[in-house]
Amino acid sequence: MMTSVVQESTTTTSLPTTATITTQTRSADNTIPPHVLIVGKKNALDYIAPALFRIGTFGELVVRAKGSMSIVTAVNVAEMVKKDVAELETRSVSIGTEEIVIEGMPKRVSYIEIHLAKPLPKAVVVEAPLPQDKLAETASTAKKIRAKAKKSTTTKKRATATVRKKKADA
Repeated sequence: MMTSVVQESTTTTSLPTTATITTQTRSADNTIPPHVLIVGKKNALDYIAPALFRIGTFGELVVRAKGSMSIVTAVNVAEMVKKDVAELETRSVSIGTEEIVIEGMPKRVSYIEIHLAKPLPKAVVVEAPLPQDKLAETASTAKKIRAKAKKSTTTKKRATATVRKKKADA
């Protein structure tokens, strides 16, 4: 018989990077959302393909692990995935300890959750359309610029032709 008792309080510490370490109380839910990757005792490379699939499908990934060796693997998986996906950022890092009771014997197990996600899209600024008088002014200015450029090009062509003619005569 296995029951889970959680004993931790919520505290948040800000890091110099975008990550936040949070020690928190965890619920005893057994449902796993589709964007969550549970890391166990396999090699870190075995988790890369499922992690990349979740990021491609959902745009975010939560890497969870319990136990010291699995935590090391989870951190390695998160770093490898961040290296593979250019825009990926670390939203949060949650760490804590759970007390699990197995056959009447309490045991404390540490856990980690690393939340990786693609950045949110930037706000797009849309300018109001130009009034008709400004539009006409802009169009006439563009015509003048094109005429000057054409005149300049024609003058350059004539000068080049004159130089070539003088060289040919000499």
